[in-house]
Amino acid sequence: MSDTVLYCGTVSTPRSQREPIIRRPRPEDALELARESFLAEERVELATLATQIDISQATLYRWFGSREQLIDQVLGLLTDEFTSTAAVEAEGEGDERVLDFIRRVMALTVGFAPVRNLVAKEPQLALRLLLGEGQAVHRGLVRALGECIAESRSPEQARALEGEIDTIVQVGTALEWATLVVGDEPRLDRVVEIARALLAAHRG
Repeated sequence: MSDTVLYCGTVSTPRSQREPIIRRPRPEDALELARESFLAEERVELATLATQIDISQATLYRWFGSREQLIDQVLGLLTDEFTSTAAVEAEGEGDERVLDFIRRVMALTVGFAPVRNLVAKEPQLALRLLLGEGQAVHRGLVRALGECIAESRSPEQARALEGEIDTIVQVGTALEWATLVVGDEPRLDRVVEIARALLAAHRG
């Protein structure tokens, strides 16, 4: 297959202003285009991506496995972006910083239009990807919350909370996204208070 003209830059850079790079497409090119489509609230389709970067759908299936797995990777990238922002902006000391981190992550994500669009248009897929323990969103949230707790607690206390991190993430994502699926607005304060109680149980 001949070389394809690809464009470097982020989603905020207009495609017409990107510098062309002549090279063969790579998985990260397809992932970035999928991310752009998702952020534009367009349906992510392997056939469309294959046409955009001039490769076969079979190549995309080899790279990502399925459309669902590709979207999972996109959501994983966005999760890392949201948790990084929340970690930088979180205020307070000790458990209060951890709770503020949780509050900020949920506030950033619950109002995020592209994910709300996925929830509205493909609720079953959205719930699998947003709530599943084996999915990128769950792994990213567990990792980021664990890091936040490790910075706010002693090593012994952080280790004692390892089992609760999964619970906090499961409760938070379920109350956030499952609530939206049924048409209600999530109560973020409930998640924060549940997290507060779990953290308090392991203090000292």
